[in-house]
Amino acid sequence: MSARTIHVCLSVRGALRWDRRTLARACKGVTMPDGRRPTPDELRDHLMDLLADGNEVVPLGDPCEGFDPKTGCPGHETAPAHPQGADETKDGGGRG
Repeated sequence: MSARTIHVCLSVRGALRWDRRTLARACKGVTMPDGRRPTPDELRDHLMDLLADGNEVVPLGDPCEGFDPKTGCPGHETAPAHPQGADETKDGGGRG
């Protein structure tokens, strides 16, 4: 059985509903291309630009493979949580 990883993203529309105080707190985790933190007004303008460009969601971190700006992460199959051979008995024999 495989596991599935889904990367977290932020709803642009949802973030645009935040009040100024919440936006100010969010600015602490955002870095502009020039390396500085945005003001709440700059962050709101950037989110509006993203929405105008058709982005419904933005990744929190680097975009993963297959990231879609409308739907987010498509999900990724990952290795099983237990090591291979964990179902075998101590003497190395398999079941049955």
